[in-house]
Amino acid sequence: MDVSNTEFRGWVIRPRGSGPRTCQLERLRLRPLQPDRVVVRTEAAACCYVVASFFFNEHIYANKGEAGVIPGHGGVGVVEAVGSKVSRVAVGDRVIVPISPRCGYCYSCLRGRPDACLMAPRPLDPVAETEDGKPVMQNGNVGGNAELMVPIEENVVPVTTNVPAVELALLGCPGAAGLTAAMTFVSMPPPRTVAVLGAGCVGLSAIQGARIMGTPRIIAVEPIAARRELALRLGATVALDPNAEGDKLVSRIKLMCKADWTRTRESHHFDGFLGPFWGPDLTIEAAGGDLFPPKVEAGPDPTGVLSLQQAWLLTPPGGHLVTLGFSQQGAITLPASLWSVSAKTHHAMVALGDTLRDLPRFVDFIERGLYDAKTLVTSVHSIADTRDAYQAVVDRTTIAAIMVP
Repeated sequence: MDVSNTEFRGWVIRPRGSGPRTCQLERLRLRPLQPDRVVVRTEAAACCYVVASFFFNEHIYANKGEAGVIPGHGGVGVVEAVGSKVSRVAVGDRVIVPISPRCGYCYSCLRGRPDACLMAPRPLDPVAETEDGKPVMQNGNVGGNAELMVPIEENVVPVTTNVPAVELALLGCPGAAGLTAAMTFVSMPPPRTVAVLGAGCVGLSAIQGARIMGTPRIIAVEPIAARRELALRLGATVALDPNAEGDKLVSRIKLMCKADWTRTRESHHFDGFLGPFWGPDLTIEAAGGDLFPPKVEAGPDPTGVLSLQQAWLLTPPGGHLVTLGFSQQGAITLPASLWSVSAKTHHAMVALGDTLRDLPRFVDFIERGLYDAKTLVTSVHSIADTRDAYQAVVDRTTIAAIMVP
C-alpha cells in the first residue's frame, strides 16, 4: 500500500533556523514507507513527564540538523500499512507502540536484557514532511503526539482486546514501566516487602504490580497527599510523606521490615559494618527529578539525588533495587566500602523489558480488573489540547494525561 503524501496532524518542534522554536501542531505528509516500518493510526497516547521538555524547554532539543521532531513515547492504535519486510503485524491489527523496542536477536536481547535492545539507539530517520517541505522525525522512533505513528517493526506489539484506548495507552510507557519494575524485571521469589519511592503513574503502577504479585507489605513514599491516598486505594499498605519523615525516612522503613528478618537467627540482623540486615526485599525508585516546579506539594529534593540515595540505603544486603526515575540532576554519593561489598543488586531499568512477552499479559491484567488503569487516567485531551495535557503533567495535578486524536 502506497501511503506517500498521506496527510495527518502532529506536534512538531522545529530545528534552529527552521521556523518557531515552540512545539506546534502542524499538518504533515508521510514520506514513502521504509521496508521495516509500520504506519499506525493513533487511538491514544500517554503524555509522559520527560516529554514535556519538548513543549516547555524547547532549547533542550535545539538540534542543529534540518529535521523537526514529533514528541511522544508511543501509544496504541491500528495498523494502516506495513513495509515490505514487516512480518510481526498486518494491516488492521490493533497494536501497542511502546517506547522501547524488542528485536529478540541483538546482543542485549539474547542476554536477557531486552530493555536495552540495541534497536533503541537506531538513528531517527525522517518519516514525514511539513507543509513547507521540511523533514520530520519522531522522538524515539515512535512519536505518539500525532495522528499517525510510523515506528520500526520492533516497536509494535499486537494485542487482541476491547480495552478502551485511553487505558491501553498507559502500556506504551508509564504504566508498563511500573508493572515491569515490580513484576518481571527482577528474578526473585515474591517479595514480602516492596518500597516504592514516588507515586506518579509509574510508581502507582509498580504498587499495583507488587499487589498483583501478592506482596503483603507495600510502602509508598510520596510528598503529594492526594497521591498518597490513591496509593493506599491501589494496594499500598503504608504511605509516607518524605517531607514529614525527613532524615528518619530510611530508618523508619527499615524498622517496618524488621519483623521479617527476626524470624532468622539473631546474628543475622545486627547493626554492624553493613548496617541493619533488614529492609525491603525490593526497592523501586520512581521519583526522578523535577524538570519543572510542581503546583502541588514539592518533595524535599528537586534534583532527585536524595531519593536515589535513600533507595540505595533502604535496600538490605541481598535485596534488589530498581531505579527508573528520570531527570535527576547532580551526582549521587555512596560509601565506597559499602558499595563494594554490601551484596545489593542494582537494576538500572533502561525501558520496558520484554514487551512482546509482557504487554499482552498486562492487557490481560486490565481485562481481569487486576491492574486499575482507569483510575490512573485522570485527564483526557484532544490532540489540539496536548499542550494543556503536558501542563497538567508538569504541574503534578493529574496522574496520567492521555492525548486522543
